[in-house]
Amino acid sequence: MKNKFLFIISLTLICTQNIFSQNISDNIKGEKYIYEFRDGTTIIGTYDKTEKGNIYIVDMQGDSVYLPKVMVAQSHKANENNIKNGEYWFPNLHPTRYFFAPSAIGLKQGEGYFHHLYWMLWQFQYGISDQLSFGGGTSYFGFPATLNMKYSGEIIENDLFFSAGWFWVGNLFWGRGNADERTFINMPYILATKGTKENNFSFGFGYNFADNWINRRTEFNPITGQMITQSIDHSERVTVNFGATFRTSRRFSFIAEGWIFNPKDPTFLGGPGIRYFRKINRVTAKNGAGAKTFDFQILMSPEMDGVIPMFGASQKF
Repeated sequence: MKNKFLFIISLTLICTQNIFSQNISDNIKGEKYIYEFRDGTTIIGTYDKTEKGNIYIVDMQGDSVYLPKVMVAQSHKANENNIKNGEYWFPNLHPTRYFFAPSAIGLKQGEGYFHHLYWMLWQFQYGISDQLSFGGGTSYFGFPATLNMKYSGEIIENDLFFSAGWFWVGNLFWGRGNADERTFINMPYILATKGTKENNFSFGFGYNFADNWINRRTEFNPITGQMITQSIDHSERVTVNFGATFRTSRRFSFIAEGWIFNPKDPTFLGGPGIRYFRKINRVTAKNGAGAKTFDFQILMSPEMDGVIPMFGASQKF
């Protein structure tokens, strides 16, 4: 079933996306670019011209060479941030999410990824437009199920991002109870991210409308002889979250995230970890380029004895 799902996604992308580089035609003569081949090879050179299906450049050794355009997945303008010690540092391959918490950076139209936690909980996310994405997932047991939607934009280009979204967690597939009883989280949220895709910090909060989240207390009233349910303290519905990432090398980033529930009587859950990047180039991915990331987090809470090691992985399509 999973292979069939991946095949459908791949076929759709092949039919609807331009698998050749979308920006080679915008290359400027005399400017330096990084050219990525479909097998993962990269070459850095100064652009000269495109002619008869070939890209002509002057490489780092000063030699004039040509690249078959059909073999080039994409190109990037070279600068001090992506060329270090003569090596190409590809950009953050997964900037839209920390471990579980989102950043305010959004997917572009046609971009997407799926990820898993211990190969048990599977989710996906897909960019409907450059601002709007949606996603969802579940485990092999059909519980928990998740649905989400995120709208993202930039306040300051490459420095300050914002997003607003909605996140639902519950049980769609089995068990008894009405829709309210099957909903555990029904939460709109807002979020801001300060910094670049490589190094940033995010802060946001949400408000959970699901009653299953609230610990209502019922007491007996000796005067009326009836059971009375206490009114809801709305602070119990508030969730605060933050996340941060710091690029430490070409293939690794430091990541941390945390969640604070009920700020009036706070409970914390979260922790630090690392992310490993693996770049992959293939025809079925947007513009021929894709990525895999592997995450390891130390999950902790003052209410837990010890810590929980968490492993996850994602693949961009």
